[in-house]
This record gives sequence, structure tokens and C-alpha cells, in this order.
Amino acid sequence: MSPDGCCRQEAETTIGALTDLAAMRRLGVANGLEDAGRGDDGIVAAWGASSAGRLVGAVCLERRGSLQTVNWLAVEEECRRRGIATALCAEVEQEARRGGARQLWVTARAPRFFVAQGFERVAHGPERETLLGGCLSCPQYGRQCRPEVLVKTLETGGS
Repeated sequence: MSPDGCCRQEAETTIGALTDLAAMRRLGVANGLEDAGRGDDGIVAAWGASSAGRLVGAVCLERRGSLQTVNWLAVEEECRRRGIATALCAEVEQEARRGGARQLWVTARAPRFFVAQGFERVAHGPERETLLGGCLSCPQYGRQCRPEVLVKTLETGGS
């Protein structure tokens, strides 16, 4: 737990739109994500989770070609297992549906979380190759980093 009491059981966590994409990236990198340097052009929308006035979680919906993807999902370690990541993913899913997406994709280092959210692993296909992209040539791939591509079929008209 952080010294300022952030993410204590009794501290309220709020989810809202996030415009500070640099803060989202800093949070992600501080929590083990890598910045592939793609820039902000593909970002459709972003959300942050704040507790005690501090950004403790973030995520964005990103368009990569024709694919709608979950990206930059990160939650401070002391704030995990409190439903923050689930709430952030729900925002992404809702926005993807509003935009007419039929599928939501993710490249994940923690695939079990996404499976619990209704995503399914993708073993083959052009989408997998697109989303893994530079991962395959990275020296960490298969050693410290074992990302998986997952997809969720979005139901129309629901949340």
C-alpha cells in the first residue's frame, strides 16, 4: 500500500475519461508494459481510474488497421484485485460497441484476466500476426515476455 493510503479498502476509486495519454503510458511502463512507440494516432478513447487524487489505473481503445484493440491496461500493484481492471475493460468494451465493433482484440501478458472477461485465445491467423507485430523479433519474446492474442466477440445492442 502506498504511504498516502491510495487504494485502501475505504478509498473511493473513480473511473473516467482520460486525456493525459502520457500519464497513461508512464503508468503502463511503471507496471511492466513496453512502449512500442506507435504514437497516439490510433487511440480512439482512454480511461483512467483515480484514487485519492492519483491515477492508479488506465486503459485505451486503439484502432490498429481494421482491428479495435484494448491497449495500455495497467493498474498499480497495490490497487490490484479490486475490480479496477474489470471496470476499465468494461469502458473499452462499451465504447467499441458504440463504434460498431463486432470484435475486440488484445495482446496480453496476463491472458487469464482477459479469458475471465470473455476473451478467447487466438492460435493462428492474420490478426494474430498483426497484433504480435514486433514481439516476434524482440529478444524478450518467449523468455521474460510471452504475450498471447485474444479476441472477444461483441454482442450487438447490449453492454
